[in-house]
Amino acid sequence: MRFGFVVLCVLLAIKPVHAGGLALVIGNDSYDHAARLRGAEQVLELTAALETAGFQVVSGRNLTTEEMRAQLAGMHAQLHRAGAERVIVVLAGHFAQSRAGAWFLGVDADAPGLALADGAGLRLDTIFEIASAASDGAQIWLGGADLSRGSYGDGLDGGLPPRLLVPQGVGVVRGPVPQVVQGTRAILRPGAVLSDVVDQTRGLSGEGTISPLVPFLPAGFAPLARADRQAWAQAQQSDTEDAYRAYLDRFPNGLNAQAARAALERLRNSPERVEQALALTREERRAIQRDLTTMGFNTRGVDGIFGPGTRAAIRGWQSGNDLAETGFLTRGQVMQLAEDAARRTAAREAEERARREAAERADRAFWDATGAGADEAGLRSYLERYPQGIFAGLARDRLAQMETTQRQRRDRAAWEQARGRDSVDAYERYLVAWPEGDYATEAIARIDMLDPPATDSPDTQADADARAAESALGLTGPTRVLIEQRLARMGFEPGATDGTFDRQSRQAIARAQAHFDLNPTGYVTQDLITRMLSDTLRSLFD
Repeated sequence: MRFGFVVLCVLLAIKPVHAGGLALVIGNDSYDHAARLRGAEQVLELTAALETAGFQVVSGRNLTTEEMRAQLAGMHAQLHRAGAERVIVVLAGHFAQSRAGAWFLGVDADAPGLALADGAGLRLDTIFEIASAASDGAQIWLGGADLSRGSYGDGLDGGLPPRLLVPQGVGVVRGPVPQVVQGTRAILRPGAVLSDVVDQTRGLSGEGTISPLVPFLPAGFAPLARADRQAWAQAQQSDTEDAYRAYLDRFPNGLNAQAARAALERLRNSPERVEQALALTREERRAIQRDLTTMGFNTRGVDGIFGPGTRAAIRGWQSGNDLAETGFLTRGQVMQLAEDAARRTAAREAEERARREAAERADRAFWDATGAGADEAGLRSYLERYPQGIFAGLARDRLAQMETTQRQRRDRAAWEQARGRDSVDAYERYLVAWPEGDYATEAIARIDMLDPPATDSPDTQADADARAAESALGLTGPTRVLIEQRLARMGFEPGATDGTFDRQSRQAIARAQAHFDLNPTGYVTQDLITRMLSDTLRSLFD
């Protein structure tokens, strides 16, 4: 950045000034060894206005003394080489003074004292002398002088002296930074007189050549037209309401004022602006996205955000309705879209109702065709076709009833067969097949009558309880076989391992119960199964 300033100054020194003016603008607000001067950077805002008025500008912020000298040297070289009609110098920052002169300090200035003051800043009388070379006058604007109080070493105080030695043709204006900026802008209006600007701007004071008659820029100054064209080009490039309003603020009767007003009207009535004026809420935007989706246009989500997907969907809907494909909606289009979506929804609902009615008719027709639930085959056929049909619940209930009836018939048949044989083996086989059967209790009672279990207890109620406990276990045939096999391996001789607990099996069970210190009832209990299982597990590790 520092090197860039030096390069700019060199370029300034070798480039002829065609606009007729030179300007140097420096705003130093952040010093290494002094208090921060708030607002000094505001003077840099003058750069655009100076360039518009035809000045070639070199500007910088927070410059060291060396950098400021390079800029001043470049301006001096340009004046000496090609001359300039007008010169403006705007300085904002800390100043120092003595009886011998005044200095504008660089941001690297310490407290040099009078002996080293020339190395800490620019001498103002040097700036005045260089600026006086302008053929049509020069102005020096000094901002922030009232904030530069204090000591800068022996013989050097802060601030500006009450009076400055100003050469002929140079006007010096001092004051707070905001007023300096305001005054500089005012003097750049063609026809403005410096004395009027100083008098009309509170806080400013002037000395030197403060002309009350001759304007700094002539009333017909040519750069106005160029500034008009430049401002118009910038407004067109931005093509925003703010840009066109800014142009009209500067040039209310400019060459392109009418075109600017037309552009403003165009933007105010642009599709985007019209949609913005609707102030659609997030939920309203979601409703629009749902309507577009209903109409078959993919919005890439229903989130209330009109991104590229929604804009493309809007353009698609507009194209299908012979509307301008802007991708933005008017109030009328929002209403039309809602009506289209409502009609499409109503049509789809009507189609769905017709489809459901047709499906229901087919459902009822098939129910009737399969016998209306009269037989198992018809019920199963119906459920296979319509598992969620109108009569599905009824069909399942009837099948369940049929299965219950069939089970009861088989149970009854097995019981009749056991009764026909009337043997312990027959009843035990019945219990294996139908442990929860309707006749299980009768089978157990008949077994006890035919073949009482080997037990030391004459308590018949205890026997009945033991039988009931075994029955409650719900032992299946394979489980009974496993119990007999374990009894055999343990040496209790249950006889044939066929899942039928005959007399020999009951005796083996009683022996096993006695072995495990359990009540030897001859009927299997949960405790016996647990002990046998534990014994089996221990044997695996012996």
